[in-house]
Amino acid sequence: MPHEEDSMKREFDSNGRTIYRFSHSVCQGGTVYIHKVTGGSIQNKGELKDVLKTIALEFKLIDTTIKVYDTLFFLFFFIPKSLTPQVLIDAIQRDISPFATWDEEYFYTGTYDLQEKQVREDLLKWGFDYEKG
Repeated sequence: MPHEEDSMKREFDSNGRTIYRFSHSVCQGGTVYIHKVTGGSIQNKGELKDVLKTIALEFKLIDTTIKVYDTLFFLFFFIPKSLTPQVLIDAIQRDISPFATWDEEYFYTGTYDLQEKQVREDLLKWGFDYEKG
């Protein structure tokens, strides 16, 4: 059975923003999941990034960008319509637990676009350097 992303086409609107065209819908933008630690820092940032990559593959997230800093991480992605966000959030929280003591609160919100330029702008707006994550 073909996956949703197999039938997806990426196009760009007149402003250069990504358009995701599926057989059943047209979408723009994306999502970012942000989680910070409470006291201390993230242990083994490289392994955490690998865990997040595995989650992205497992849940077939589209256009994923992962940025891990000393005390928080950003996971930018487009979520397949067939995936319930809470299922993804639960998996992330379960799999990141060994790397730090995580704040009970996290952010899961929409983003304007997932292209590198926009991700860079979002991170800069929030006080983070794209290259250091």
